[in-house]
Amino acid sequence: MASGGITRLTRLIRALLPQLVAVEGESMAPLLPSGAWVLVRRAPRRLPRLGQVVVVVHPHRPGFELVKRVGAVSRERRLIWVLGDNRAASTDSDQFGPLPAEALRGVAVARLRPGRPLWLGADPGRLR
Repeated sequence: MASGGITRLTRLIRALLPQLVAVEGESMAPLLPSGAWVLVRRAPRRLPRLGQVVVVVHPHRPGFELVKRVGAVSRERRLIWVLGDNRAASTDSDQFGPLPAEALRGVAVARLRPGRPLWLGADPGRLR
């Protein structure tokens, strides 16, 4: 009984606290080069905004997470299209299609490293 309470408490803490995610690969360079650290808040109940940097689960590799930018959102169908800023080095919705809202794990709020911390707001201008 006590361990069940601890498990629920752990899940609640994880849901409320932001997480630190390490970027691997060059798909989001130059903004988020390989080795960058990103502060991610858990997925909100609503869909992300166009241009936000998000963490999603790869549709063909359960448990494998991707850091991408939201390129399109279908609110009616609850689908998200994600793209890498560095399209030549990115595996994204151009290859695997739109993702269901349930694939969204969180929204990046800041790059902590390299360099000075940088707040990451929605930036639709980065979509090409």
